[in-house]
Amino acid sequence: MNSPDSTVIRHHLVLANPSRTSFDGQIVDTYVETVERLGQQVVVRDLYAMGFDPVLRNEERPIEGDGQLSDDVAAELELLGASDILVMVYPIWFALPPAILKGYVDRVLGSNYSFRDVQAQAGHPAVKGKPLLSFSTSGTSLAWLHEKGQVGSLREIFDAYLWQGLGMTRAEHIRIDSVVPDMDADYAAEQLERVRSTAERTCAMLLSDRHSARTAGVMSRTND
Repeated sequence: MNSPDSTVIRHHLVLANPSRTSFDGQIVDTYVETVERLGQQVVVRDLYAMGFDPVLRNEERPIEGDGQLSDDVAAELELLGASDILVMVYPIWFALPPAILKGYVDRVLGSNYSFRDVQAQAGHPAVKGKPLLSFSTSGTSLAWLHEKGQVGSLREIFDAYLWQGLGMTRAEHIRIDSVVPDMDADYAAEQLERVRSTAERTCAMLLSDRHSARTAGVMSRTND
């Protein structure tokens, strides 16, 4: 794999929906179009299209020393390591993300990273110091999800856990509810505009972070 250009701001986007033509797919298309228009890049990892294997093998678990890295996991880690942000797009199924996304967390984000590392918030080398941005869709309304406690639960067991346990800098979650086959066209356009504005804001944030890091580096060298 060729070494990516380190001067380019890169978004690592993971899509976990079996239908590329779904509304989640439209979210991805809108996000990619916006980011590329602003001069940044997006690496899209469509887990279903890739045939990603979500099953964690015993030999991959970092129980004693380092676990074995499969070729597919090693490839993901290389891409993640060269990125500036991790973006996830997925539907809510039975109050949780699809199993294939949990498998991605287990095998990729959990590679050679044990529960002790999570407790210590040591930071996974591939994503440490990077932000997490999630877009989730649900057929039910946000009010119903709040009533059932799903929103808070998902925030704690997925967003906050990954953000803090992996040593990431922040976590933002855009929830889009009432996503159904016959959803109103104006409502769909309104939600995609939310995606567009979020992508624009995220690009600006990453550019600012990059500028701040370069300025800090110059000041550090000057003081040496």
